[in-house]
Amino acid sequence: MIDISVKVPEDRVAEFYAMYGSWLKSSPGYGFDGSDDESPDLVDQPATAWRPDDLELATAVWHQFSARAQALFSTLIDSPNERYYGEELARMHHIPNGSHGIAGLLTWPSRHCAAAGRSWCWKWNNPDRGGTVYWMDDELASLFSQARNESQAEASSLSS
Repeated sequence: MIDISVKVPEDRVAEFYAMYGSWLKSSPGYGFDGSDDESPDLVDQPATAWRPDDLELATAVWHQFSARAQALFSTLIDSPNERYYGEELARMHHIPNGSHGIAGLLTWPSRHCAAAGRSWCWKWNNPDRGGTVYWMDDELASLFSQARNESQAEASSLSS
């Protein structure tokens, strides 16, 4: 592989990482619907939405997240529907490079979700192009809260 540098508008870094990750996976037809209200939809995205009965799958995906990603997602899980700017999450979790660091951190979780055949387990948006906000809706937060709890219970039983 070679290194390539490109300039990306700061408020679109998350989109860039998402597009780049999808391109690396050779997913054709990647695009955004331009919605200002919800996370951009992936055009021709092969993944399906997470369902409430996906606990086993969500737990398996949770296990693949780094400790730093689990901490970030725990913030979203514990405050369903609350929107956090990337800069705010970076400060809260001591993630270098601010919102760029958050976008980079989400690269692997997006791949783990895709490998499970599911869409991303978070939502995001660029309100008024003033920075990226991230959140989990009630359904995602409930599912991944259960997955986190299952993971913690498994870890406790292994250490006893």
